Amino acid sequence: MDKRLQILSTLPGLDQCDPEVLAALSHLFDLKVYNGDTLCHQGRDADQLWILGEGTLSVIRTTQSKHPCEVAQLSTTCLVGFSGLVGIQQRSASLHALGEVTVLEMSTVAARRILDTSDSPVASAFRRAIIVAVSRQMALSNRNIARLAVEVGVAEPVVSEEQLLRTTTLF
Repeated sequence: MDKRLQILSTLPGLDQCDPEVLAALSHLFDLKVYNGDTLCHQGRDADQLWILGEGTLSVIRTTQSKHPCEVAQLSTTCLVGFSGLVGIQQRSASLHALGEVTVLEMSTVAARRILDTSDSPVASAFRRAIIVAVSRQMALSNRNIARLAVEVGVAEPVVSEEQLLRTTTLF
């Protein structure tokens, strides 16, 4: 199986996708390998997006005092760097490869072209993957906000994961 197709077939939102649609979508991405490289820099144009196929990416934000701080580590398989598709023009963080990573890469311009073909099965599948990625990021953010609220004493701890999920899906 083609490496691009293999990566896409495990991406949440595409894991149940028609194989022909998945194959067509896979040809629209470039397969790249980075080793310890920075894929994008905070504050620069949000002109690329990636699907992390193998390895780990460090998400680094530079604070107002100019100190870089790792805010997350991303592992396979996830869609990252899609902020340019939702109207955010500049990167909110840097992405750095921790060792060797394999990604599928696409320009934001190319991704918008795909999304603009509203009746295309490929566009529908790609939209589904983006919606799932945004939803997962929102759920994670909500969990982190809930945890921080408990830590600073403005909220009560959540008793169970089920309660946490109910809480985070209300926002």
